[in-house]
Amino acid sequence: MFLKKKEITFGDENIVLYELSALQRADYFDFLAKKEKETEGLEGAEKDAKSMRSMVESQAWLVSRSRWHEDRDRDIDDLYDEIAQTWSMDALSEAVRAISEISGMSSSESDDDEAEDGELITLEK
Repeated sequence: MFLKKKEITFGDENIVLYELSALQRADYFDFLAKKEKETEGLEGAEKDAKSMRSMVESQAWLVSRSRWHEDRDRDIDDLYDEIAQTWSMDALSEAVRAISEISGMSSSESDDDEAEDGELITLEK
């Protein structure tokens, strides 16, 4: 396998994360586009709630695809559900930053202040 990997520690757990494959990366942008369409036409609290759910689901999707490389026999949807249900927002955010970095999906550190937060490249960028 040619994918990069990175180990992060969250709490007492060491977690190995893998770079997304080229196809997974394309699928991720398809997933983001689908989630963006779900918020079209919504306003106020309803839009805010849907946006928050979409963010969590997008992060869990990304982490599940990365973690799947460690156990390819595991059902990807089961892994996604487990991560979405059991990982905290902080754990998801930290994992997404690491995955984005090793997958070449985050801004370079020299670009601007946003890069220090490991900002994920989205469809709008």
